Amino acid sequence: MNIVRHAARALRREFLAGDLLTVFAALVLGVAVMTAVGTLVNRVTLALTSSAAEMLGGDLGLGGREDVPQAFADEAHARGLASTRMVSFPSVLFHGDDSQMANIKAVSDGYPLRGQLQVSRAPGGPGEVAGTPPAGEAYADPRLMQALGLKVGDALEFGAGTLTVTRILQAEPDTSGELMQLSPPLLVNRIDVDRAGLLGPGSRASYRMMFAGDSAAIADFRSWLQPRAKGLRIVGIADAQRGVRGAFDLAGRFLSLAALLAVLLAGVATALAANRFALRRIDQVAVLRCLGARQRDILSAMALQLVLLAIPACLVGVGLGMAAQAGLVQALGGLIPGRLPLPQATPALTGAGIGLVLLLGFGLPPLLRLRRVPPMRVLNRSFAAMPPSSLLVYAAALAATVALTVQATGDVRLAAWVLGGLAALALLAGAAGAGLLWLLRGLQPRLRGRWKLGVAALTRRRGLAVMQLVGLSLSLCALLLLSVIGPGLLAQWRDRLPSDTPNYFLMNIQPEQRKAVLDALSGLGVQAPGIEPFSTGRLLAVNDRPPQRQAREDNSNDDDDANRPVNFSWRHDFPPANTLLAGTYWAAGSTAAEASIEEGWAERYGMKLGDTVTLQMGEQERRFTVTSIRKADWDSFRVNFFLLLNEGAVGDAPYNLITAFHLPRAQAPALAGLTRDYPNISLLDIDSILQRVREVVDRVTQAVQLVMGFSLLAGVLVLLAALQATAGERRYDSAVLRTLGATRAQLRGAVLVEFGALGLLSSLLAVGTAALLGSVVARQVFELQLSPPWGPLLLGGALGVALSMVAGWWGTRRILHTPPALALREA
Repeated sequence: MNIVRHAARALRREFLAGDLLTVFAALVLGVAVMTAVGTLVNRVTLALTSSAAEMLGGDLGLGGREDVPQAFADEAHARGLASTRMVSFPSVLFHGDDSQMANIKAVSDGYPLRGQLQVSRAPGGPGEVAGTPPAGEAYADPRLMQALGLKVGDALEFGAGTLTVTRILQAEPDTSGELMQLSPPLLVNRIDVDRAGLLGPGSRASYRMMFAGDSAAIADFRSWLQPRAKGLRIVGIADAQRGVRGAFDLAGRFLSLAALLAVLLAGVATALAANRFALRRIDQVAVLRCLGARQRDILSAMALQLVLLAIPACLVGVGLGMAAQAGLVQALGGLIPGRLPLPQATPALTGAGIGLVLLLGFGLPPLLRLRRVPPMRVLNRSFAAMPPSSLLVYAAALAATVALTVQATGDVRLAAWVLGGLAALALLAGAAGAGLLWLLRGLQPRLRGRWKLGVAALTRRRGLAVMQLVGLSLSLCALLLLSVIGPGLLAQWRDRLPSDTPNYFLMNIQPEQRKAVLDALSGLGVQAPGIEPFSTGRLLAVNDRPPQRQAREDNSNDDDDANRPVNFSWRHDFPPANTLLAGTYWAAGSTAAEASIEEGWAERYGMKLGDTVTLQMGEQERRFTVTSIRKADWDSFRVNFFLLLNEGAVGDAPYNLITAFHLPRAQAPALAGLTRDYPNISLLDIDSILQRVREVVDRVTQAVQLVMGFSLLAGVLVLLAALQATAGERRYDSAVLRTLGATRAQLRGAVLVEFGALGLLSSLLAVGTAALLGSVVARQVFELQLSPPWGPLLLGGALGVALSMVAGWWGTRRILHTPPALALREA
């Protein structure tokens, strides 16, 4: 027996028969979706890593509240690395009678190490690349020039001297991906800052030393810095582009959910189709055994058929996946970097690897049963049961598929929840199916007509019926997760930014200006404007000990918390856009020294209820007891604080005021009059940020819908494979019953009863699991609160029952018009 020739001929002959075509389609879908998502994640990760150095202005940095010692620069130079210094601090600038708070950034020679500083010589003029400003010159942000009425060439008061504004800032390379900057920047030479004496003791300055060089040298230098950078924060490329990374991480979770379900469904479809393929080969194997063929040769030939099928399936899947990832790039648009690197081979190889695992892991176990087909099968229709080794192969295949999928998507937690939920559904469906068949077996003698025939078909093929029920339940649950739960999560993500989300902040409002500012905002049409106190102090102690941060993910040694400014506020009532997690919020008339902390702050310092915090508030030190822990909704764009104090215990602490409000974009020019009347007030416009966030949601929705298309196709494929699993047996049984005198109407009714029962039970299980799993995944993975949309879920379950019955009727349609003798020969 020539194994290769036999496998090739059999593959050509049987490909269009149905079973191998289903296997082929399942492999193509599984490979395509993993190639698409894996390639997209890989390309964007590489692009973000590359551009992060430009966003930082270097490959590695040290930051702190004190100037970085020269010894670190000397060590970097000895290792062949370039370095430069930066310092930034807030300061009020004056030009004539105008004043404006600005963020001063002073840089030394060599700036920037990575990226380009873009400036222009006139407003709206062509950009040019620049370096460190010469001593005596400054590069100003357009907002600063507009606020102070500056023109290029004007002199600007700077400390005890003046600077000449010679360029207009267009783009800085070291913004670290910050979405908002409270004050417009002014770029100057470090020499001018030292001359002006603006960096004296107690100044609120942030120092940074940046390094650049070969990646291996940077990695070694970071290892050298780790134990020596006491009191300094190590800044790497992982800290850059956090806004983009955060958006893409959330987008990646949605894509991973769709991809994970698609791969699992492809595996289930492969297993069901391969099982049917094996069952339809039983008589062929028995005949070959009678003709003297060895079991090993027969099994090898059939396994080789699957391998030969996998090669074109993987190639088609990889090609389709690469085309799909190009569509994902277009769908995500501005969410991802503009210049993506070329695709690497790893995601495509991973996708092909998943295809092979799906085929060999889920396709081989049914073929292992064929090893025990006896030659007497030709006469007595005997067949061996599923060997235990097949179950081990299934388990290994599932584990390998999960490992490859997690490696490609990089989301272990999402995979754990989804796989755990679907595994529980499979076990529950199997147990429910066995229990249902036990009940039906007892009811069968009391039934008549089509009901008795339909129940008899179920109880006669108990193993296949349970397998169908598990396959239908999994596919319906996955389809409901994709078509109902997925869009619900996306809609809730979009609804987190309602149309009246605050899009402007006013800061540095003085207490005596409160009424005038509130009246001005009300005159502009702001609904119920509110102003809250805003104070900055020092965190001196936690439980009467110097504050120490808990271990950080970046392993930095930033323990300079005693010198770190702390922003806080106070109020009587519980703040909006917050949720009380633990403890009790103080009563409105309380005067106790109580504090409420946000959960992120509690985790940062390892604090709990009953702990104490000591603050420096102006010239006084105050001690407060933590009585409640809150969770703030930072995505609400309202004024939120990590630390809130009881207003009745604050006393005469120095403060100014801050407010956040929504104003239609068309009315924004009216705010200019407010800032002219009160030049000390800083206006922060975040309307463009909100537009950016909404664009992210819309782009992600488009991308997820594209991936969901693959997953929905895989789900439909599982449905078809599950409904076809007993097609051959039903064909044979129908022919026998027609020979015995059964009418077409009776047979059609029996099929509807059989598939109606399977569809109803699988739909009930799928709806319940999809609702529970969707709620858990929304809360645990996406940090959303999703109430199960029972209406769409129940409608989907009803459609599942209808689809099951229609598919059963369609599968028997041809048999009912085929002569019984011919149907028996085909069966």
